[in-house]
Amino acid sequence: MKSANSLIQYFLLILIVVYYAINGFVFSALYGALVSLSNTLIFVWYTDKQKELTDIDAQKSFRMAINSSLIRTLSLVLLALIGLGLLGLDPAALCLSLVVGQVGFIIDRLRQK
Repeated sequence: MKSANSLIQYFLLILIVVYYAINGFVFSALYGALVSLSNTLIFVWYTDKQKELTDIDAQKSFRMAINSSLIRTLSLVLLALIGLGLLGLDPAALCLSLVVGQVGFIIDRLRQK
């Protein structure tokens, strides 16, 4: 079951996309939201993968955490650069939806602990 903070994250992202849709930048805001959500999905995939491996040692667990962080950071940067450079999307719409998605992700993870 999704926590209330996850629902708030999705709601805020939808509000941003709708706001920018009114101003004609829907694809930019939607792209930023999707980049943020893809980062969350990568994190969940690594977390599930680590939970499946019940007999891993601390060193392997640490390496998996480092790999997860590197892949999430690289995908975030590359997808944002593709959106800003190759696709020529509006920077404000893309960045705002990306940041709100990431902040929502961080708050959700902190509240789960």
